[in-house]
Amino acid sequence: MADYIYKRQSIDDLVPGMVLGKMIVTSDGKIFLNEGAVLTLRTIQTLQLWGFRSVDIREECTPGQQTTLENEQVPQMPDESLTANEQQDLSLAHQAQMEPAAAEDHEIPPNVPIEFASHYNSAVQVLKKHLGKVRFIKDDFNGDEIRRMVTEDIIPLLDDHTVTDCLQMMPHEEDYLYHHSVDVGIIAGCLSFWMGRSYHEIEETILGALLHDIGKALIPLKVLNKPGALTDEEMHLVRFHSLRGYKFLKQYGDFSQSVLLCALQHHERIDGSGYPMSVKGDKIHPYAKLIAIADVFDAMTSVRSYGKRATPYEAVEIMKREMVGKLDYQVCSVFLDKLSQRFVGDIVQLSNGQRGEVVFLNPHDCTRPIVRTRDGEFVDLDKLRDLSINKMLHS
Repeated sequence: MADYIYKRQSIDDLVPGMVLGKMIVTSDGKIFLNEGAVLTLRTIQTLQLWGFRSVDIREECTPGQQTTLENEQVPQMPDESLTANEQQDLSLAHQAQMEPAAAEDHEIPPNVPIEFASHYNSAVQVLKKHLGKVRFIKDDFNGDEIRRMVTEDIIPLLDDHTVTDCLQMMPHEEDYLYHHSVDVGIIAGCLSFWMGRSYHEIEETILGALLHDIGKALIPLKVLNKPGALTDEEMHLVRFHSLRGYKFLKQYGDFSQSVLLCALQHHERIDGSGYPMSVKGDKIHPYAKLIAIADVFDAMTSVRSYGKRATPYEAVEIMKREMVGKLDYQVCSVFLDKLSQRFVGDIVQLSNGQRGEVVFLNPHDCTRPIVRTRDGEFVDLDKLRDLSINKMLHS
């Protein structure tokens, strides 16, 4: 039987291949990792994510070495007073984190520039790192890395005229909350840039957009990821994520009031029909009005665990039809105008199965353009109302 030497190792010094020397359990007594587990890169990243500072590892003794184990308790989960929902979330989160790392490979779609994908995936990972532990390690939340990410990964994308096209082609099936937050950050940043806002205002708007849904990180995962209809109690939890997010950022973050109001007011509407406070018009912060538009558009055009993904054409049509009086008219007009300018050249699929290229926009309705099909036919969707664009193939 082999003899082992046991020693306490900082999380930062762990390398794949090390062997765990002592079982790790959560604060509610559940086994997280058994003694003898071989640490992988993903396992080490998971330990970092959940706030562990050090663990015991074991190595086979060489002749003359003593078998020792430092008499210290293995760190437990930082929050020792988890609710039943949080305990279930912890179990689900651990399970998700311990799955094979294929989802982390970040395959780049063929029509997305590598530079865009690099910035985008970097931003998603930063949010995943910090928002992923919000529900358990509240007092460890630090916005400095998120601020750096705004400067290093989001700002460089704003003057790229293909940015909204690239967002449509990036995969969103996994980790929707983080992808959606980054999407809204990029769209809101572009919109702020198009509006001629100052650099500081653009930075603050992006930061507010990235954190606008932080309250959802406080909702039990079984509710947040539920594919079916929500109960009244669950709907209450979801509906007030904006208030919970505001309170969290105010208590644990170091952010301006403008950023806090982005979290609180991004579901408010100009006519007072929004939530959680039902405030109107000038009572809504300008950044929150802008983020509301980015949020609505991305929510409609992203892949979700439920519901149909709208094309940008359908989203624009819905926003024009249903958001009159609800979203800021000036900001919405700038957004829809800039977005529709990118439609020409899109490769799309029509509702009858034909595929073609958008070659001309109807000046009265950009959502029903002229499409040149593969066989050279020109299809005017403004005149053929029984046809529509039901899928974007690429931009």
